[in-house]
Amino acid sequence: MTTGCGREMDWIDDQIEAARRSGASSLDLSGRSLDTLPESLGGLTTLTRLILVGNELSSLPEWLGDLTALTELGLGGNRLTVLPESLGNLSALTWLGLSGNRLSVLPESLGGLTALTWLDLADNQLTTLPEWLGSLAALTRLDLTGNQLTTLPESLGGLTALTRLHLTDNQLIELPESLGSLAALTRLDLAGNRLTVLPDWLRDPTAREQPVDASVQAWIDGTRTTVAGAADLDAVLDRVPSSGLSLVSEDGVRSLHITLAGDQSGLVWEDEDEVMLGWGPVPPGAPPGLTAGDAEYAFADPWFTADGADPFEITEGQARQAGHEFLRTGRRPTNVQWVDKP
Repeated sequence: MTTGCGREMDWIDDQIEAARRSGASSLDLSGRSLDTLPESLGGLTTLTRLILVGNELSSLPEWLGDLTALTELGLGGNRLTVLPESLGNLSALTWLGLSGNRLSVLPESLGGLTALTWLDLADNQLTTLPEWLGSLAALTRLDLTGNQLTTLPESLGGLTALTRLHLTDNQLIELPESLGSLAALTRLDLAGNRLTVLPDWLRDPTAREQPVDASVQAWIDGTRTTVAGAADLDAVLDRVPSSGLSLVSEDGVRSLHITLAGDQSGLVWEDEDEVMLGWGPVPPGAPPGLTAGDAEYAFADPWFTADGADPFEITEGQARQAGHEFLRTGRRPTNVQWVDKP
C-alpha cells in the first residue's frame, strides 16, 4: 500500500479475513490504492470472482495462480507491465480483465486458459499478438482497443465462437483473410486504424453472414404462432397477456420474452451463452447494446449505472421496438441496456 493509508489497509485486511471465515466466493478490492497484494489473499481458495480494478499494481505475485477456483479476474486500471506465468494455472477463468495497464507482451501460459469467453486487453501497449491467442476457442469477446498493433495473426481465424472483436485505435494496415471465417461475429470495431485495403469479406459483409431466418415463432400461453413480418408481430403484440410472450428463432437457440405493462414493460433475452434482463433504454451518445459487463470494468463507458436504476424502466414502445429488431436481425436488441439475470 502507499503511505498514509493505514486505515485502508486495515479495511482490506478485515475484508480478506471475513472472506476467509465465510468461505466467500467473491471479493471486490477495486480502487483501494493497492500497490502490492497481501499474502493473506492467497489463502482464499474458495474465491471464484476477484476484482482488483483501479489500483496501483505494477506486478502480481506467482501465488495468484494458486486461486484455481477463479472464474472471473478483474485487473483493469492498474500499472501492470508483465504477468506471471502462473496465471496460466487458472484454467477455470471465463473472464480476464486486463484493460488500462502497460502490457507489451503476454505470457505463453495464458494459451492454456481455454475456458475464457471474454478477454479484455484494451488500452495496453501491445504491438504484436501471440499465435496461441487463436487457440482460445471458447472466446466470444476479445477487446484489443487502444493498443499499438500493426498486424494480426492468422490464427485469430480459429476463434470460431467470437461474436465481438474490438480493434479500435490501433495501427493496423491490413486484416488477415482468416477473420472472414468468423461466422459468429456480430460486431467488428476498426475505427482509428490505418487500413488502406479491405478484404473481400469486409467490402461485402453479406458474403460472410449466415442468413437470418425470415420468421420467428411466437409462444403465448403454450400456443405457437408463426410471425413472418412486422404486421404479424404487431398483431401478436396487440394481444399479449399479462404473462407476456416469447419470440423464438426457428432453430430454437435465441429467444426474447416480452411483457407489456406500460412504463414497466420487461424484456428477457436468452441464447446459448446468456440469460439477460433489459435494463432501460440506451442513453444518448452511448454505444448500442450495452451490458452491465461492458461498463463495470470500462471507466470510459459510464452510461450503464445500477445506482438508483430500475430494471423495469422500459416503456411499452421500447419493448415493441426490441421485438421488431429481433425479428429483423435474429440478435439481441440494441435499443436497451442489459444485465445478467441473477
